[in-house]
Amino acid sequence: MRILGIDFGSSSIKAVEVDSAFGRHEIHDYHEFPLTLESTPERVIQQLIQKLPKLPDRVIAHIPSSQYTFRNLQFPTRDKKVIQSSMAFELEDELPFPSDQCVYDSIIYSQSKAGSEVHVEATLKAHLQNTLELWKKSGIQPDILTTDLWAYSNLFKQSLPSLKEQPDSPVLLIQAGHQKTTLYVHWQGKPQIIREIPWGGWDLTQAIIQKYQIAEEEAEIIKLDRGFIATPGSQASELTPEQNELSETLTQACEPLVRELKLTLLSIRGISRTGAKTIYLTGGTSLLHGFSQWIARQVGIDTQSFHAMSASTHSGVTYSEQTEAKHLLAMSLALCQVGPSKSQCINLRKGEFAKDSASRALNLKAFRQPLIALSAISVSLILSLIVQSQVYSKRLITADEQLERSVRNFFGQLSSSGIRTYLSNPSTLRASINKELNKYREFSKYISPHPKSPMGFLSRISNALPRDIVVDLVQFQAGISPMDSFHKLDSPFTATLTFLVASPQIAEKLIDHLNKQMSSLQRGKLEEVLTAENIKKWKITVSGKPNEESYAQ
Repeated sequence: MRILGIDFGSSSIKAVEVDSAFGRHEIHDYHEFPLTLESTPERVIQQLIQKLPKLPDRVIAHIPSSQYTFRNLQFPTRDKKVIQSSMAFELEDELPFPSDQCVYDSIIYSQSKAGSEVHVEATLKAHLQNTLELWKKSGIQPDILTTDLWAYSNLFKQSLPSLKEQPDSPVLLIQAGHQKTTLYVHWQGKPQIIREIPWGGWDLTQAIIQKYQIAEEEAEIIKLDRGFIATPGSQASELTPEQNELSETLTQACEPLVRELKLTLLSIRGISRTGAKTIYLTGGTSLLHGFSQWIARQVGIDTQSFHAMSASTHSGVTYSEQTEAKHLLAMSLALCQVGPSKSQCINLRKGEFAKDSASRALNLKAFRQPLIALSAISVSLILSLIVQSQVYSKRLITADEQLERSVRNFFGQLSSSGIRTYLSNPSTLRASINKELNKYREFSKYISPHPKSPMGFLSRISNALPRDIVVDLVQFQAGISPMDSFHKLDSPFTATLTFLVASPQIAEKLIDHLNKQMSSLQRGKLEEVLTAENIKKWKITVSGKPNEESYAQ
């Protein structure tokens, strides 16, 4: 079977053909067609299909990450039917849009005695309709319309077995494209974060245009042929002034990416408590010389190119850096229908958006004998379903009894009429449960650790100070008034610190560091004092509110 994965990018359309047979797969070919002002996306897709020597058996496309959302949900049951029936109820509070205006699909990740972990992805019907209209104009309908998040997740699980040796280490993938960059986080065998930021190679071209006041075509040539980001040390000293100027221009244009990257790394630390250990780079912009080393130096994490195409093939073929970087998403989409997990794939083409069956019309005369056999199988299947329905009916009765016992155990002494009221009105049951849980949450505040301990803040300030900044803390005041109520404990507080330093220069370094840890920082006057040992020191007093980031360190 030949599978075609199509990546609809902002500057070009990439496609990868994968042949799958007998449990093995190989990359047959890959293609790239640029998008220009003269060629519409529909025409480019038509050119792609016409160039193929053989029409694919299955076409897989995706919707942009800005048009969908996902959740990893926990269900206290292993029954798939119960999970599907309660999915809409769970999504009411999870989705940022009405459930009747969206389409969703789900996959059960894992099951245990405690229940099931389910991955759900949803998009608005309007977004799905617009995407399918575009494909309809091109004359081809994708069999599966999934997401880039699911494609990346499937790639990490199936094609990179070495990552399974580090289940406790989150991995960050940076897909740096032409006009946008996707940040994807994979941890414990499932997706955790995906972000799309409006930054890419186009921003580097614009920086060159503004710096040298040249045409766009010339700036693009300079970026591709001579663009680089210099690394510190001996390389910088060997560059000409013109090369240094170009490197600084591109470095400044990359600063917005680093800011977003650091925010993502903070989110990873909040989820995993350990932080990311590896960053993989892909996309056309990642081919900029020195880009990988510069990213690693900015965030202090090992950064490397993502050679997924070479790693996923069984023939041992090694692909070029440019091919690997540009065709990752297209290959990942094709691999969604390869391997043992091909039966579990997020497909948003469901219900009214399912692929038109008319496009798959069959010749009934040629299939007369198989249809007769199929009819016999159908009769057997119907009989089997009847038996199964009776079994499931008994299971539903058992589930209702278990639910009734659970409600009675949760609320204590409860009359039969009260139980029937709760079971017939889920919203009332949910409100009552939330009311009881809120009581326990309020009580837990009195026995839980201080959410924003002043001593903890002081400890983090001390641990974060560089070794070249040596200070003596002579006074520390922080926290809220003893007369304030308990619920204000997690409110921001003001801290006042007085330090003794050996020189004014160290005092300035100390202030620069505290500016990163505290907001609204106010500094006092730098005073020269003598210690008890008759040693000259400099006294400085600062005050401000600790930043939220200081608690995450």
